[in-house]
Amino acid sequence: MGQGGKEDAPASTDAREAQQQRILAAAMACFARSGFHKASMQDICAEAGMSAGNLYRYFRSKEAIIAAIAEAERVRNAALFEQLQRADDPVRGLIGLARCYLREMNSRDAPMLCTEIIAEALRNPEIRTMFERNINEAHAACADALRQGIAQGYVDPNLDVDVAVRMLMALGDGIVAHRVIADFMTDDRTEAVLEVMLERFLRPHAASTVVLADTLSSQPAAAPLPTSA
Repeated sequence: MGQGGKEDAPASTDAREAQQQRILAAAMACFARSGFHKASMQDICAEAGMSAGNLYRYFRSKEAIIAAIAEAERVRNAALFEQLQRADDPVRGLIGLARCYLREMNSRDAPMLCTEIIAEALRNPEIRTMFERNINEAHAACADALRQGIAQGYVDPNLDVDVAVRMLMALGDGIVAHRVIADFMTDDRTEAVLEVMLERFLRPHAASTVVLADTLSSQPAAAPLPTSA
């Protein structure tokens, strides 16, 4: 919007959060498209349809926007962890958590933004710090669930819990990235295979055999993979 236009008027208290969400959505689109380095504040202004003066009332820098994106992710994740804590069977709870996460990450910009965060965190300590708390909280919630599952007999007691959790987190990020280049990885097919993997991986051997038999018998036959011409 032009300088001094209606868009430049200070937002009311009630409208402030909506404006912040508008800016964050625009920023995520820019970061997914161009990366953290190349996307500028001017790009974010253009994507959000507001002037620089108005945007700076909400976020003083690109780093502040990235920090807000990390905090929004943290809030979203907390809701998933609450569902996991309420699950009677931690393995089924983790499967439900994975299903919700993958569906949330199936939006247009999410896969590119996810891979950009991982790549940037490897080379930029400031970005790593912004998202590291989220990663650690996710790790702790899942590890607690698995340890509870071991105590209850739902989870293989020989499992190295911390390594298993980080492998599952890496699997989730990998699925998000590969779905962009694998059209056959639809929600139903991806979730069906993921459910089988987690049941086989996490359960004590005897329990996994029984649960898998029930799981596999209830799943529809998958369509064949596409072949090259």
